[in-house]
Amino acid sequence: MDTVRNGMGLRLVAADELDGQSRPDACVEVFFGPVRLVGDPDAIHIPASFRITPTELVHLWTEAECALGEVRVEVMRAETEWKKALGEWYVEGRHAVESGEPGNALLAGVLEALRKHS
Repeated sequence: MDTVRNGMGLRLVAADELDGQSRPDACVEVFFGPVRLVGDPDAIHIPASFRITPTELVHLWTEAECALGEVRVEVMRAETEWKKALGEWYVEGRHAVESGEPGNALLAGVLEALRKHS
């Protein structure tokens, strides 16, 4: 199923809208478009909007950037490890082909390495 996202937005709440509110400092409105799985009758619904303070917005942005940074580092580490393993398999396979007789032990080793990485 495909995921449909209609975006996220921010709006600075006008001063007259904040009159009489319990949290007048929560002057930033965050809103999301619907997020749902196409064809899913139990679609995920996110609240239309919520209000936060500018400080909370900065914390939210900072935490999101930190989390995404950690994900990026992990992806790059995994990609580096994969390329390293792939290079080792290539070298082993090349040696086997050049020797003219790939041995059963080499093939078993390649299969075992493939099992570990899948």
